[in-house]
Amino acid sequence: MFAVISDIHANYEAARAVFEYLDDHDVDRVICLGDVVGYGPDPEECVDLVQRRCEVTLCGNHEFALIYGEEDFSAMASQAISHHRNRLMPRPNQDEATRKDRQRRWNFLKSLPYRYVEDNYLFVHGSPRNPRSEYLRKRDIVWRLNDKMERNFELVDMVCFVGHTHHAGVFVSDFTYHTPEELDYVYKPKPWLKTIVNVGSVGQPRDGDSRASFVTVDDEGEIHYHRVKYDVEATIEKIQQGGSLHPKNARRLREGE
Repeated sequence: MFAVISDIHANYEAARAVFEYLDDHDVDRVICLGDVVGYGPDPEECVDLVQRRCEVTLCGNHEFALIYGEEDFSAMASQAISHHRNRLMPRPNQDEATRKDRQRRWNFLKSLPYRYVEDNYLFVHGSPRNPRSEYLRKRDIVWRLNDKMERNFELVDMVCFVGHTHHAGVFVSDFTYHTPEELDYVYKPKPWLKTIVNVGSVGQPRDGDSRASFVTVDDEGEIHYHRVKYDVEATIEKIQQGGSLHPKNARRLREGE
């Protein structure tokens, strides 16, 4: 059994709770779909945790922005990326231990691939046709505008895992969309249909549920959604006390928005 996580966004309390849960549930491997950084108070701890615990980590749009500069980011997101860049980028005037730690993290973040393929599974952050930054939303499959979903399904062999929107849900090539609740948190892919699975967000869910969201895939290929409680107030307090992140980054965690 393996797990797929995404969008930790420097929320160490959420990430730690998820890994503790996985350790208790016989999960062999973890694949991270990116956006380890951005928005939250603990980029160093989250990068270290993912580097240590994830078999594969992909580049999300926030890692790309951190290394190469922001494109089409909100002021709040840009503020967080600038803050994280100041904390993570190695600089020549740092003491040797700090510089080595920063260089290790920086090299790791620069090395992240945009996509990963394993058997019939494709893993990306955004979408099959634009792994880094395209959003796939429920309205895309309901309204079927601009052949967007058709073009993405063409690039999927059987199952693709995505994150990016912070909304968990399953897109199926018969042009249906299912929330985890509608599926009773379990989805078994059908071999005659293609599926794109949004795993939700570990560190900043936006579906009205503050609990960390992710999926596991069992040996039979069934996809199981999970929600795990974490110490939201501890993360909120760090953001509020730090003073370098927008206050909305704290408020939205409590409401899952």
